[in-house]
Amino acid sequence: MKSRSLIAEYAIPAGSLDLIVSTINVPLDIPGLLATLAPKGVIHVVGAVLEPMQVPAFGLIAGQKSVAGSPVGSPSAIDQMLEFSARHSISPITQTFPLSKVNDALEHLRAGKARYRIVLVNE
Repeated sequence: MKSRSLIAEYAIPAGSLDLIVSTINVPLDIPGLLATLAPKGVIHVVGAVLEPMQVPAFGLIAGQKSVAGSPVGSPSAIDQMLEFSARHSISPITQTFPLSKVNDALEHLRAGKARYRIVLVNE
């Protein structure tokens, strides 16, 4: 999935985000994501992408933007992140399937049709 489709789907205005935390493990459209960042904005990667990231120098320099990464972190760091997310009403973009449709959810994922994260919901 390309991040440009995310930008278009959710109508994210250019220069409107201070931070993007990427938890996915697929190649990202870094130029598209950089376009959504405000000056001094950061794309922080915690999902292990196996392919090299294509980061355009001008996209970083023009707005003093940066790309950073880190491992997920300790339990206390995760607690702090969850508290921060709750305090600022930050939530993930998910697609839900009932638990009884787990095979459909897996096929949806394998076909590359998942819209960000798939969550199985207990019925």
